[in-house]
Amino acid sequence: MGIIPTKSPSLPTTPQHLSRKWFGRAVIGITFVCLTSTLSLRFYAEPQLGVGTFVDQDLRSPQTITATDIEATRQAKELAKQQVTPIYRNEIDKDAIAYKHLEDLLQVGDKLRISSGQLPYVDRKILSDDVQRFIRQISDLEWEQVQSRAQRIASSSSSTMIATPSNRVQEISNLATTELAQYRITAAPQDYQRLIATVTEVRKAYAVTKESAQTGPEMFRDRLLEMTNEEWEANKIKIRQALGDLQSSGIISGLPEEMLHKRIIHLSSLPNDPEQRTMAIALLKATAKPNMSIDFVATTERALKASESVPPQTVYLKAGEIIVKGGEKITERQFTILDELKLTQRQVNFKGLLMMAGSTAIAFAIFGYANRRWQYLLKVKLHVKDWLCIGIVCTGGAIATSLMAPNMLMFLPLASMGLILGSFYSARLAMVISALMAILLGIAVNANLIALSPVLVGAMLAAAITNRPLTRSHLAATGLLVGLVQAAIYLAIAIFLGSTPPILMLITALQYAAGGMIAAIIALGAIPYLEHISYALTPFRLAELANLDRPLLRRLVTETPGTFQHTLFVANLAEAAAREIGADTALVRTGTLYHDIGKTLRPEYFIENQMGQTNPHDLLNDPWLSAQIVKEHVTGGLKLAQKHRLPEMLQAFIPEHQGTIAIMYFYCQAQKRSNHVVESEFRYIGPIPQSRETGLVMLADACEAALRSLGTDTTFEEGKNLLIRIFEARWNDGQLKDCSLTWEDLERIAPVFLKIWQERNHGRIKYPNLADKLDPSGSALPDHLCNSKLAKNADSAKVSAISR
Repeated sequence: MGIIPTKSPSLPTTPQHLSRKWFGRAVIGITFVCLTSTLSLRFYAEPQLGVGTFVDQDLRSPQTITATDIEATRQAKELAKQQVTPIYRNEIDKDAIAYKHLEDLLQVGDKLRISSGQLPYVDRKILSDDVQRFIRQISDLEWEQVQSRAQRIASSSSSTMIATPSNRVQEISNLATTELAQYRITAAPQDYQRLIATVTEVRKAYAVTKESAQTGPEMFRDRLLEMTNEEWEANKIKIRQALGDLQSSGIISGLPEEMLHKRIIHLSSLPNDPEQRTMAIALLKATAKPNMSIDFVATTERALKASESVPPQTVYLKAGEIIVKGGEKITERQFTILDELKLTQRQVNFKGLLMMAGSTAIAFAIFGYANRRWQYLLKVKLHVKDWLCIGIVCTGGAIATSLMAPNMLMFLPLASMGLILGSFYSARLAMVISALMAILLGIAVNANLIALSPVLVGAMLAAAITNRPLTRSHLAATGLLVGLVQAAIYLAIAIFLGSTPPILMLITALQYAAGGMIAAIIALGAIPYLEHISYALTPFRLAELANLDRPLLRRLVTETPGTFQHTLFVANLAEAAAREIGADTALVRTGTLYHDIGKTLRPEYFIENQMGQTNPHDLLNDPWLSAQIVKEHVTGGLKLAQKHRLPEMLQAFIPEHQGTIAIMYFYCQAQKRSNHVVESEFRYIGPIPQSRETGLVMLADACEAALRSLGTDTTFEEGKNLLIRIFEARWNDGQLKDCSLTWEDLERIAPVFLKIWQERNHGRIKYPNLADKLDPSGSALPDHLCNSKLAKNADSAKVSAISR
């Protein structure tokens, strides 16, 4: 990102009709024109007489016309939507819940009846059902009186008369007395006593059950225990059938209770007895469940179809008829008619165009100032290709906004700008651009800012949390988050205003959510193409280029293994330093992997690849030629990089990691042979590092050999002093003046380099001489060493080896 692409003067260059400076100006100018023309679409033919404009004289129709009445059409469509019958869907699981609830209540009824002794509890030939009910309910005193009267009747003559009853209770009491007396006369004494004992037990059970029933379901408190077994079983069948009929006919969620009651009392399967019918109704009310819910999607589709089927409402105007009276405001309906008659005086709004051009110019100026003055804050240094990439992204966002406004703003993928720019550059730069574009779009779009605000907030959120992500899944997750935030903001605004129907509110919120995901899809699809335009590279592309199966890296691994090991150590040093000072670690690591690919052309001339063989430079015995061969690993590396279409950002690491430093060894040899040595012949062609990333690689490359030479007994301070001297040499030589590295950065980098060196060169135990002969690891020693003092030393060595 902060790297200037550089090519060696000795390399063939392609003809360029425009210099880099003029090409950059052309890119900025074209971007300005594209943005201004796109954002100014509504000013090209803007009506002078708009909705809400006062007119000072009557506006009459110049001809007889049948015009579309927009307001009447809108009202008719809205009425058609409201009159649509909702579509319901059946929820079968609610039926199962209702049936289970009913069965649970019926089981409670069964248990209450069993505990009360049921009915009949004695043979009906002895006591009738009414008498059995009566005997269970009366008090102990009344029960004693009934028994006494029956005994008197049974012991007296058969002509004993019973008084005529005055009411139903007295009638049942007399009947109970008569039936008991008859059974006492006809039955054996022990059978009569058995009857009395049975009735007494049932009376006790009934009293207990009656008391517990008062705390149970309300419908069982007064009617359940008075039914016979046959009546109860018949009622259970009828109640189950009634509930099935009720649920199968459908119960709408939110149905008023009085309407549900009306539906229940008109069911044909209810019992005929009033008391039993009342209990059945209470059971159905308690167990019936709404099983019909509105299918919002299907209902909305029906409403939309109904709205679309409404034909346009028209209004007939005669020639000379008044459309708008003088002194009144133009309504939307009147504006449509005037516009159809070409009376709205459409023309170019030069003030609007000038305002849009001025706003765009101010936005460009702000961004240019920020890019020039706040490069360190924005963490990016833009190049011509970056301007081109940013221009394409911003123009694309402006075009999408102009095409989709005002009716499809919820699908506007404005967040894709933040996702793309944040992936290429930094979150801070993406936020600056997104904020400026948001202001321009707010001016340009003639739409409700309330509808646009969720999209603008989503764009800012996407820019804020997209800071050169390492995985593409981060963009996908960000798009999902942006969609949720946009939907939440819209719902909050809609609920606050309170003028949107719930169904339409939900659908619109889903559309805003879809807009966030669409933005992520667009960003993921556009980034691979923009990578060929932009000078910057995304971490995704850098990860692909760092794969060791890439042709150049595979050649580096196989043909120059020594250089490859050197490269890995330099990459570890530079990456750790980049992490310490906040530089781009992905760029540093990938750039370091390619910085010495030129050594694959003549690997034997570099000491790390000689593997103990004769040094070819000794055979040459020509410091000028040796220096030229060494310098060619830069020029040759650039040729290889260009041949394999390596991005310019990575090409920059090849010359800039050496800068213009002198090849001192051969320079000193040349001075010993001649008094007329030209220093420039022994310096690399450069340029010096233009970014912190290439500056870090230069320092890591310079310190790598020095760190390898340090012994394990070197102290931290000694190592740091050595590195600082190397840094001072580069600093004093002017190699770091263009790369934004400060001396404070260098002081922070030195300890990091030493830490990486210590991790790589950790100390090891020195094993006994005999262990070296048998097993250098110290894990296999002769048994006789396990005795006396030697055994102690051997055990100590083995423990250290195992722990290591």
